[in-house]
Amino acid sequence: MNEIYEKNYTIQSTDVDLYGVCRPSALMGVFQDLATDHAVELHMDQDYLTEQYNAAWLLVRIWYRLDRPLRMGETVSFRTWHRGAGGLIIYRDFDLSVNGEPVGEAVSAWVVADRENRKMLRPGLIGNIAESPVPETVKSRQLKLIKTPKDRKFVHKREVRYSDLDINGHMNNTKYADVAMDALTVAEMQGRFISELQLNYSMECGPGEVMDISRAMEDTSCYIDGCSEDGARRFEALVHFTPYSVLTEDGGLE
Repeated sequence: MNEIYEKNYTIQSTDVDLYGVCRPSALMGVFQDLATDHAVELHMDQDYLTEQYNAAWLLVRIWYRLDRPLRMGETVSFRTWHRGAGGLIIYRDFDLSVNGEPVGEAVSAWVVADRENRKMLRPGLIGNIAESPVPETVKSRQLKLIKTPKDRKFVHKREVRYSDLDINGHMNNTKYADVAMDALTVAEMQGRFISELQLNYSMECGPGEVMDISRAMEDTSCYIDGCSEDGARRFEALVHFTPYSVLTEDGGLE
């Protein structure tokens, strides 16, 4: 079993926005697929958890940082590993590079929960998770709570629909990135990209549920959240913007 999983992914036309920049949800989709593939290789995947423990992986927080936008046609090399099974949260790290040059990194935080009552289980008590290899050097970043600003403003209501749902019958974690980005306007995204994003998930969303989407915009960042009609928060996002102009042939910015 390999402690580090590596895979190349070429940014597709369906992954980019109207400015040709890879959307956060598309990038998060790659993170999700790599985490799934590596879990299968380590025999700590969803099928194993279901069959042996009636449990499931739940993503609770994710963060990434990019040095520059990723463009259609670029092949990105991903490396991922997990940090071990200490405590209730198990962290998974990612490194991204293009043509051997680092372009970003990511950290995701997962829990294992009972499928019926959603009670969290200790990963260290689950055989294949506890025994799976961990690299000697891992990232140290911890994903903390996001401070909620007092001056956030209502944007719109968002109903959970068919295309949002995954195999578990809830809104897929990547879809929350689209929900957050839809709180921004086309004009606000022109000439800049999401260089950093953190998403914290508070409560699963099922079909037909409605969220009130609110935001608080700053010069180079924006806080976005979604709350159900009873006021319960479902997710929070903090995005940071970085300006760009033209992507050069060697991948730099002018």
